[in-house]
Amino acid sequence: MSDPTTEHTEPSGKLVAEKCATFSGIQADILMGGESAPMTVMAMTVASEQGAPDHISHGEDKVFQIMQGNLIFSVGTNKIKASPGEVIFVGRGVAHSFSALNGEPAVMMLIATPAKHDRFFAAMDALPSPHNISEVHAVCERFDQSIVGPVVK
Repeated sequence: MSDPTTEHTEPSGKLVAEKCATFSGIQADILMGGESAPMTVMAMTVASEQGAPDHISHGEDKVFQIMQGNLIFSVGTNKIKASPGEVIFVGRGVAHSFSALNGEPAVMMLIATPAKHDRFFAAMDALPSPHNISEVHAVCERFDQSIVGPVVK
């Protein structure tokens, strides 16, 4: 675990996507991440009726800001419809899922701390498609994630 009093080595200023990862109907432009980053920042486009299955990020807190389109989130036992300008917080250890609604893609910004969700996305993107469930579970285990249900609808 890194010492929170040390300065990170990421440059300050305008963030530009250096990588893109795609899986589960999500295209994630990775704006910040890696071992030395203080957080993961990704601009995510979610295809219509697609999204993340219900999962737990055991060691990360997340903030989602909806930029375009409409999404439905499950957060714990709650279902939340989210529109542009709205912000959803998911604390570490809370089961959550999301999908794009109304037959249209949605765009949102994800900020996760500490930084590692970018590496999870890159590892999922590297898996051959269609995904082998044992390989998916191995990636989840490596990045402290647990899939606990289907994509919320």
